[in-house]
Amino acid sequence: MVDVLNPVFMEASFPVITTSVILPLIAALIVLVSPEKLAKPVSIIFSGIVFLITTYMLFAYDPSGYKIQFYEKYEWIPALGVNYEVGVDALSLTMVWLTGLAFFISFIWSVNIKKRIKEYFIAFLVLEAACIGVFVAWDLVWFYIFWEAMLIPMFLIIGIWGYAERIYAATKFFIYTFFGSLFLLIGVIGMYIYQFFNYDVLSTSYFDLVKINLPYNLELIFFLLLALGFAIKVPMWPFHTWLPAAHVQAPTAGSVILAAVLLKMGTYGFVRFSLPWFPEASKYFAPVLFALGVIAIIYTAMMAIAQTHIKRIIAYSSVSHMGFVTIGTFALNMEGINGSIITMISHGFTSAALFLAAGYIYERIHSYELKDLGGLARFMPVFATLFMISAMASAGLPGLSGFVGEFLCLLGTFKVSILTAVLAGLSLIVGAGYTLWLYHKTMFKESLLSAERIEKWEKLKDMNTTELLSFVPLVIMMFVLGIYPTWWIKLIENTSAAILSKFVGM
Repeated sequence: MVDVLNPVFMEASFPVITTSVILPLIAALIVLVSPEKLAKPVSIIFSGIVFLITTYMLFAYDPSGYKIQFYEKYEWIPALGVNYEVGVDALSLTMVWLTGLAFFISFIWSVNIKKRIKEYFIAFLVLEAACIGVFVAWDLVWFYIFWEAMLIPMFLIIGIWGYAERIYAATKFFIYTFFGSLFLLIGVIGMYIYQFFNYDVLSTSYFDLVKINLPYNLELIFFLLLALGFAIKVPMWPFHTWLPAAHVQAPTAGSVILAAVLLKMGTYGFVRFSLPWFPEASKYFAPVLFALGVIAIIYTAMMAIAQTHIKRIIAYSSVSHMGFVTIGTFALNMEGINGSIITMISHGFTSAALFLAAGYIYERIHSYELKDLGGLARFMPVFATLFMISAMASAGLPGLSGFVGEFLCLLGTFKVSILTAVLAGLSLIVGAGYTLWLYHKTMFKESLLSAERIEKWEKLKDMNTTELLSFVPLVIMMFVLGIYPTWWIKLIENTSAAILSKFVGM
């Protein structure tokens, strides 16, 4: 039987996970002491190596049974039960691979950065190490170290390389996420103390803490503490207000990482910790999470329609898509969990591509406002085609990645709450509406083209090699996941079953 309490540990013959965490830090040190002209190639090369490592892990992973693979464990503070413990199951692995892809693409995209080049790439390299660490850490002290370490480089990326209101956006991002992290820390410390006094065990290992049977009321309290930290990171309505500001002000690569990686940390936390640790509380609060998920889907979709700034529209759409992950997760069945993980992967592709598209438009037109755009398809057909595919994938067009995950989330939700599934399903129409409207306003609406604009835009160049290298892999993966989702579902299904194992018979 697949059981989260009894995983098989497969130790790595070579520390590939630790290597993937350390390599970006080594690259950051090299960039620090090297001439500025080496910052870009060093960062791209090292990030490319990390992506190759994560890709190797993805194809070398054995999906049969529930196994923690490429596992490493070393003593750190044995008196307190704290160890360096890393490894991956299918949930961790897909998020690590997505992280490697997103950062590699972001580094390629960033070759034209001109402001404080060394500091820029150092910030992204440190951020990459922290993000990978979050997804591979099985010791809660290390998990929290990586979780908090991520805040500083992203704060700097928004605050230094962002736009006019970057300081406000960076500060809001930091305050919100740090506030949530404090509740997460309180919850983890509480579990640690309870374990010591009731089991006479001192351990911060996930696999020890998951075995604790908490009293019902205490389980509800711990669930809420961790849920607040995860909900802010998702971000879940009504804790979402930091995200549009952060996306609007962040540089393009920063928005890509925010959407493709950082938002997944919150939903990853719910699936990884909340469900296996607090099964009774998860069932108890499922209706509340359904309600918040539906509100996020509908409310932020309506907010997206009301925006005129491209990045703000895409930011609100991200909150809406994370709402599907929320309802799929708390459907507490295989279809829902599989759908949540697939949606996280798909959203990594689509959101990254849409923010790259927004950045591409800004570099050509120097504006994110819809009133300054229109009719671009005539002048940039290659970009218009790739942008269209990304928009359709985000809207959930069958045959592309967005459809698979959202369908499974709705199917899983339908089994437990028809009303929630219907409301979320109807909102797909709104999502398709604002996505098509965004594309129409930027690419087709030639009534916005004055003679002066036509003369100016006839000189615009279509996508160059660097931009294609950033964009095309994401579009390819949208088709791969959309046309052949079976491989991905088989990869994750035993992990999903293990996560739900505590709910069997409940």
